[in-house]
Amino acid sequence: MAGWWRKKSAPEKGVPMTGAPGCLAGSAHGTLPAHIDGPGGRRAVTLAVHDDGVVLTDGDEHRTYVWSEVAHVWHANDMDGKAADGLMITEWLHELLLEFTDGTLVQSLLADPPVVTPEPAFRTGRLSSSPPSVIAPLMQRVNAPVTELHLARAKATLAAGGQVKFGPLTATADGLHHHGKKIPWHTLTSCRYGFVIFHEDEDELGAMLRMEYEVAGGANGFPFAWLRIPALDVPDLDVLVRLADENRT
Repeated sequence: MAGWWRKKSAPEKGVPMTGAPGCLAGSAHGTLPAHIDGPGGRRAVTLAVHDDGVVLTDGDEHRTYVWSEVAHVWHANDMDGKAADGLMITEWLHELLLEFTDGTLVQSLLADPPVVTPEPAFRTGRLSSSPPSVIAPLMQRVNAPVTELHLARAKATLAAGGQVKFGPLTATADGLHHHGKKIPWHTLTSCRYGFVIFHEDEDELGAMLRMEYEVAGGANGFPFAWLRIPALDVPDLDVLVRLADENRT
């Protein structure tokens, strides 16, 4: 059975902090260590998360972005780990990418504290209990308001007869289009984000947009087809999932 073992990027140095100086109304909920890749290489930055936006600190420079100035958001989870003396030591990873309307692209990859699980239990798909993540809620404070804004914008665009791009997928009023194939909204039976650690098929591993839809004369006689796209290839993934939920009924 294949596992999640693969080469991974190193998480950011530092940990999320509560409170931070900022230029937005209200105190910061916390600060995410992050980085920007530029012509001079990678440099460390921070994102202070407020109710109405973020404050990006890049060296001595502080830039304020309200949520409407986030052009796209990507998010995914991953897991890293190693075996040692009959134990599996795992870390749950959280990744967030923000592209702002001025072209700035910021990425944050953070790890929860390690979890130690006996290997026999791990091989059955179980992990030892761990404290709730402090990273996931802070990243969600960014993703949630941006998703609501982008969802309203996408619905207005589709209602006006336009189309909305989600990486390799294009949404229109009557469905999704992927590499020349049309998937009508009403044929969707499932459209969700999901993360898989173990699977016989390595193509199923990792963080994916996972779709199932009805087809006539499907492979091996199944009346359904499946589509898997890496989550980080789909900007505004949660907007797409919401559109699918609202339009397939």
